[in-house]
Amino acid sequence: MNFIEFNNKKIHFTKKNGTYYIIVKSVCEALDVDFEMQRRRIKEDPILGPAPLNSTVQVDGDTQKRTYFCLPEKYIYGWIFSIQSNSEELLAYKRECYDVLFNHFNGIITKQAKIYTEITKEKRALTKLEATLSSNAEYNEYQDTKMRLARLWKNIREASNDPELFEDEQ
Repeated sequence: MNFIEFNNKKIHFTKKNGTYYIIVKSVCEALDVDFEMQRRRIKEDPILGPAPLNSTVQVDGDTQKRTYFCLPEKYIYGWIFSIQSNSEELLAYKRECYDVLFNHFNGIITKQAKIYTEITKEKRALTKLEATLSSNAEYNEYQDTKMRLARLWKNIREASNDPELFEDEQ
């Protein structure tokens, strides 16, 4: 039987068909929450309900194999986060989860805002440059020539029915 320690208590787990299953009772004991209530909540949950496995294992300190209610590891962390209790052990875990989530997602909004600010700045610069260049006859001829060339390539692609044939047209 495998275990990890949490709050000086052993969290037991087993591996079946390449998936790690955590014994829910050992997690409840480590977090000081009621196991039977958690088992009911898991069974009633639309996502967690189909996931448990009843596995017969022998844990440290026991003389015989017993059947334990287990959850796949991929569900265990979210389930723990959903537990409602004022257990200090659970609250410490939840604080750590909030930190992990913040550290993972922090900056997504600010990074996007910074990029949008840069895009706006570049669009303004482009608009200003186009306004300046539009009074230049050679620039207008350049733009018209680009458009005619693009139309010709489009006509060739349509006529050939093979768009990959002209991938390096530019």
